[in-house]
Amino acid sequence: MSKTLSRKELSLIGREGERIKNGLANLVEDFPNHAKTITGMSKWLTANKSTCQRMVETINKAVDGLEVINSLPGPAGLKGFIDLAEEKSLNPKLIDDARTVVQRFENLIYEYSRSHSALKKLIQDSNSTSTEKTSSKRDSRAALYEAAKNVTGESMDTSFFACIIKENDHDSKYLQQFTLSYYEGCRSSENSRPVMVPVVPGENTLDFEKPEVISQNDQKGDDLSYVSIIRELTSPSIIDHIKDFTHGENWMIVPTETDNNSELNIGVIKNYPKEQLGPFHGGKKASCVGAHTRYPTKNLYVMCFLDKKYAMRSVANAGIYSSGSQLINIINSPDALWFDRFHDEADLGLAGPNDDFSHKLGYPMANDLVDELFAMSKCDRNDYTCFLMQVEYPIWSTAYRMYFQYAID
Repeated sequence: MSKTLSRKELSLIGREGERIKNGLANLVEDFPNHAKTITGMSKWLTANKSTCQRMVETINKAVDGLEVINSLPGPAGLKGFIDLAEEKSLNPKLIDDARTVVQRFENLIYEYSRSHSALKKLIQDSNSTSTEKTSSKRDSRAALYEAAKNVTGESMDTSFFACIIKENDHDSKYLQQFTLSYYEGCRSSENSRPVMVPVVPGENTLDFEKPEVISQNDQKGDDLSYVSIIRELTSPSIIDHIKDFTHGENWMIVPTETDNNSELNIGVIKNYPKEQLGPFHGGKKASCVGAHTRYPTKNLYVMCFLDKKYAMRSVANAGIYSSGSQLINIINSPDALWFDRFHDEADLGLAGPNDDFSHKLGYPMANDLVDELFAMSKCDRNDYTCFLMQVEYPIWSTAYRMYFQYAID
């Protein structure tokens, strides 16, 4: 029987791939702007065009560490590339760091296989084998959903989360985040907990009393309140009790009248004008977004539209954490929370800003909800790269998070 890699080994290789990409992206970021395209890089370095193409595509398009390993040139090509870069009198530390990650790349190859091509084939074969286990894990999560629903008396058909991360137009030192959350088919019983909506900015606290009620036609942009309820996406019984809303540091409590036969929908848009200090201005070199699964949920959709300027300089990853993990800690150091990260799939996809998301996610409302997010925030979707996740029966009482580590000095 031929060798295959375990999920743990694939995860370890993926993490190494992320580190390798980060080291090489830092080096390329020090190139002049005209040398960051395939042709420009090849001419400036007098380097092989194929090598430059693979470098550019890896840095800009690889969405996880395994894709990095698959798309990078081999170690010999990378060493030659770095030698040419050194002749351009770039930052010596970036040259040394790049050589270090190439050495890690070589070590990785020979730890698991005989050559780069052999490692790529091994990863491909192992991924195919591991896919066979996906359906059984899905069935286990479905069983957990049913058990949690019976114990708590709570359930939700769909949790949809879409956000935009951009520079604040009025103060570019800060990153701004717009988030649209839609909770569909919420059910509760007499003894259920109240419905709660997360209100968790990255670094700055929010100061508001009650959420504003707005219409889908209200295209407010920066004038959006911190938290607003979207009338057309929210059940009338919630709108009628808006004065009874309360909130703590991390959650907004939604007043509802319990009716075992009723299903509630909730649409919320949030505006965090100063989500965090930007990485170009001394802020943390990572951003994190995610959706909590406070209630047993059938389908979870998470989308992040990241400003292209940041997307091309970032390594994106996804993880499943206990919902008690503090967002600020993940922003500080994503790898520091490895001990709180569930070993289960949180597959991250990449999409264009104008893709057919309803088809891609298999959720009919996806396109309309994304349209609402961009219309109400007044953002131009062509300025963004989309990262997305779809999970059937997400693990109850966890947070599915995307984080972006920026390759910025």
